[in-house]
Amino acid sequence: MLLLGEKVSGIDAADWGLIHQARGPAELDDPVERLLARLAEGPTVALGLAKQALQYGQHASLSQSMTQELFNLELSCRTNDFKDGLEAFRQRRPPKFDGR
Repeated sequence: MLLLGEKVSGIDAADWGLIHQARGPAELDDPVERLLARLAEGPTVALGLAKQALQYGQHASLSQSMTQELFNLELSCRTNDFKDGLEAFRQRRPPKFDGR
């Protein structure tokens, strides 16, 4: 795909495990809304740091990326979301993330 520049259908990409699932344009609204709701309910600080790490890692060395990841881990472990996530796991309940 990358070297030849060939397009891959959504169905093929799903079959190959490159994407989570394939949908036609008319079928997108509900799955997209559910995905967005799940992300919005998640630990937004940790999600933001993960996105930042992906972006940073494209242009950094492995050593730099690992250092950044360690910094991000330190930051995320200090959040209320992390604390509630651990507590929720212990109590076997869904976490209540507040983005702090």
